[in-house]
Amino acid sequence: MIKKITGVLCLMTLSFIAFAQSDMYFMIQGGGNLGFANEGYKGAFNGYSLHFIAGKNYSDRAYLGLGLGNERLSGTYQTNDPHHADQRSFKYDRNLFPIFIDGRLPFGEFGSSSRIGLLTNVGYAPGLSVQYDKGFLFKGGFFYLYERPARADWTVSAAYGYQQLTKNNHMRKDFQHQHFNVSVGLMFK
Repeated sequence: MIKKITGVLCLMTLSFIAFAQSDMYFMIQGGGNLGFANEGYKGAFNGYSLHFIAGKNYSDRAYLGLGLGNERLSGTYQTNDPHHADQRSFKYDRNLFPIFIDGRLPFGEFGSSSRIGLLTNVGYAPGLSVQYDKGFLFKGGFFYLYERPARADWTVSAAYGYQQLTKNNHMRKDFQHQHFNVSVGLMFK
């Protein structure tokens, strides 16, 4: 299943690069997640992310697209309730397959080739198999875009992320995981 999805994503990437128009954009970005909170639990999860985004470029004044990717989160956790009977630590190690709407709004320029702006991602991660968690997701933060004369522009983003994780088999509760994400990527437009 993953090989088929990866193959489709590679085919989409090649077709967007070969036939890209100025009113479309395509992004490939990867980064790291640093967990800092899990409501009701001690411990947070760290991991990595890889996203593919394709959408409409509104004359470099706004970008709106659809993204999908793969994320991995792992760490340990235990209950925050001192009266809970089970005070053991449990391991968490799962993947996510997020499908989300990507919005970017540049608001400032540094010279003729650099922009800074706001970004928002809202979506859902379906549970594809036993190793994949599911749940609502939100990311919000800032991005930096360095436009090069070639068609590939560099981008860096820093965002707060919220991810609902609903396949917790040990305590039968959802995680409300919060993390900080830093990503680096290429934007083709």
